[in-house]
Amino acid sequence: MDQVAAAEFANRIGRFYQTMATQVGDYLHQNIGVLGRDQVAVLSGDQARLISYANTFYSLSDAIAFEGADVYFTAVQDATGSITDSLKHIDKVDKVISISASVITLAGGIVSANPALITTALLALKGQVKG
Repeated sequence: MDQVAAAEFANRIGRFYQTMATQVGDYLHQNIGVLGRDQVAVLSGDQARLISYANTFYSLSDAIAFEGADVYFTAVQDATGSITDSLKHIDKVDKVISISASVITLAGGIVSANPALITTALLALKGQVKG
């Protein structure tokens, strides 16, 4: 993966994490009256981590590439649309929490250049989005 492709990916994934943070925040605000205190705390923390990862991806640009990254980054990009769509239609807080946790794990895998963690998070997300 060349520097331009890595920078483009970093920007796209940064926008995805920004969108995820917005969606988690929207869910939180729309359901604040029915969520338990612990659920609010988890979602608020997840939203903050998603924003932090968005900023991290924006700052990484060309430093995000690693050997074989193309394959993993293609899989990540393929998953982002279905994840974003899925969050628009979820009405169970536990599912929102599990998806946001997996997306945070995915970010950790990308930032640490850990293909196994990326794959694990993508598999978890695939099950969570469909299930």
